[in-house]
Amino acid sequence: MKAIVICFLFMTVAATTSAGEGQVVLANVDTEAPLLKKPRAVPPVVSEKYEYYEVHGGCENDLQCEMRQKGISWIDGKKYDSTTSWHVKWDYGYDRTPQTCSVDSFRVVVEIIFRYPSWVRTDNAPRLLMDKWDTFMQHLVMHESGHRDMAVEAAADLTRTVSELPPASTCAELDRKVRALSHARMNKLNADEKEYDTATRHGYTQGAIFR
Repeated sequence: MKAIVICFLFMTVAATTSAGEGQVVLANVDTEAPLLKKPRAVPPVVSEKYEYYEVHGGCENDLQCEMRQKGISWIDGKKYDSTTSWHVKWDYGYDRTPQTCSVDSFRVVVEIIFRYPSWVRTDNAPRLLMDKWDTFMQHLVMHESGHRDMAVEAAADLTRTVSELPPASTCAELDRKVRALSHARMNKLNADEKEYDTATRHGYTQGAIFR
């Protein structure tokens, strides 16, 4: 039970657009009313995907053997019963003035993939074995949800931090600051993931072990 420790970071910077020819006027605006500015940051967007590998067997030893054979290989060379991986990317525009450049509508997207075993049960599967498996899966989901929560928290934290950035003198300088903050927060997330797995012994202390 392990969460990904290498993040995939993609930053797309798009300049804000201005009104031009062919614009459709939907309503008249009071010129003396205050203009509504776009938010400097928007809430993170989180998507979740679930993948499963099948295991077969009518006893504990069979299921344990299947998971050892079909478990998910990780970057440390080991296999795990389940994993959580996440990809983080962000984009934003520019809010320019003649002297400054600020972040406009910063948005973080978190894509999370859970991978779990799926027991293909037979009609004569023992009730005690089914109960043990169901309890195991509940604890497995609890452990992996902890990894998911840390990734979502990191995205929200990054959003808050970037939204508080003061204006930079140039957009190139702003980009450097955003990149530095983003990489620093993802590095912290990687460290937090490792600490979580160490503290829980990859879910063992949470009951996420089929033994």
